[in-house]
Amino acid sequence: MAYQVLARKWRPKRFSEVVGQEPVTLTLQNAIRHDRLAHAFLFSGVRGVGKTTTARILAAALNCHQGLSPEPCGECDSCREIASSSCVDVLEIDAASNTGIDSIREIRESVRYGAARDRFKVFIIDEVHMLSKGAFNALLKTLEEPPSHVKFILATTEYHKIPDTIASRCQDFEFKRIPFSAISQHLQLICGEEGVQAPEVAVQAIASAAQGSMRDALSSLDRVVAFSGDKIRIRDVQTLLGALDDDLVISRVKGILEKDRTSLLRSLSSITQAGVEPHSFVSRLIQHMRDLMVYKVVGWDEELLNLPDRIRDDLSDQAEGFTRLDLIRLYQLLVRTDEEMKIHANPFLHLEMALLTLVELTALPDLEETISQLGSGRGDKLTDASYQGAIKESSKSTISGATPSDKEKKMEPRASIGAKESVLPESEVVKALMGHLRKTNMGLHASLERAQQMTYEKGRLTVVFGLDSGFHYRMIDGGMKEKIEMTCSRLISSNVTVQVELIDSGDQVETSSPTEEPAVQDFLRAFPGKYVVEVEN
Repeated sequence: MAYQVLARKWRPKRFSEVVGQEPVTLTLQNAIRHDRLAHAFLFSGVRGVGKTTTARILAAALNCHQGLSPEPCGECDSCREIASSSCVDVLEIDAASNTGIDSIREIRESVRYGAARDRFKVFIIDEVHMLSKGAFNALLKTLEEPPSHVKFILATTEYHKIPDTIASRCQDFEFKRIPFSAISQHLQLICGEEGVQAPEVAVQAIASAAQGSMRDALSSLDRVVAFSGDKIRIRDVQTLLGALDDDLVISRVKGILEKDRTSLLRSLSSITQAGVEPHSFVSRLIQHMRDLMVYKVVGWDEELLNLPDRIRDDLSDQAEGFTRLDLIRLYQLLVRTDEEMKIHANPFLHLEMALLTLVELTALPDLEETISQLGSGRGDKLTDASYQGAIKESSKSTISGATPSDKEKKMEPRASIGAKESVLPESEVVKALMGHLRKTNMGLHASLERAQQMTYEKGRLTVVFGLDSGFHYRMIDGGMKEKIEMTCSRLISSNVTVQVELIDSGDQVETSSPTEEPAVQDFLRAFPGKYVVEVEN
């Protein structure tokens, strides 16, 4: 007997065998059980999730020789013929190759005659969205009031292309992507029945690559078994499918989070040498950034995440390590990189630079927080127009991946926030404060850098500004002192007060142009970009 591919061999023949579509199958079973069957059904959803399979099962349930039943027997002539697409009373039509009005006219003629043998004459029209406008119009009247012995089952992967006049005449069923766990369990079952040894990580890699499509998963399993024989290895899955297992992706993202540039470059080289295409790697990273954002917003949701339970802790740790703004920046850069690699002469080189850029993006400050801090200095002579101009262009620079100025001092705090057992000597307080703010609050760090002098003695931090830094003096004296006091207090595990002074109480010299304002100059140094002035009418 000729070999039968797994997708056909393991095609469900009963509603209970359909994986991951319980809301649809249960509704159809109840409709049969209570004799509330519609005359037309519309099945929509992505490829490989069971639309045509369910249509055949419904046709078998309607025409089973054991009687109208929520589950077809699978043994009678009608059930077997429907399963093999050879039943004279169940007509399957591919709308992709029969798009014209003539095909629909043939259906209209056919519905006038009763079933040759079975209870109902069933028309299954696959990819129905491919019908022409004239064909849809010809189908309307027949679809609305077919004879009692006729049932229509329409299937489509592009629901938005179905005219409302057609959809409104059908009972609508949406087929969801099959959950990752359901695909993985089904593949394990099939491997056991087929005598194939497959480690869990290999099966999960196949299930992940299928993206919710059972047919794609079974086709991929067929390819891997053909290559590996009865013993599948994860290396074979990666080679054939270009698939990346979750642990590999998590470890690469961990390198981004920990700013381990050397490890990132070496791991990328090893991945490509293993046969994984750069495009596949970037696509997987994009998916992972999406998963991290979902986890950060709603937590562990199996329906939304479609991931194995074993990576739950790793996902939680990484989501905690990134801010939402970080994830948005990383996602945007990866999407842009994916597009640019298609036309780049050396995609591998482009991907290397993108990974290094990802590391730098995580060091960028929160722009909104910086803006709010700058905005608190209302007494300064910084004009609204110059302020808005600097903000607008700096936003563009931030999104496109611009990094803070190299002027930032390389200071590291000697004690971590909250480590009460580590008390800093007075001489180290200022250095530790600036090192901490450089990582957590670039706006405040930039303002304190403008101070002429900062000294700490006996629980008091004195910050002295010159006349040319009046904006920063007012920003800190007007609202940021408490934040500095709290940060210093936590650093040295003791209460700290902040005193802000401005040398020379004379009037500040007017600048000839908004671009010469010290505050604007500081902002543009922190966020390199083009200065734009907008004047409101």
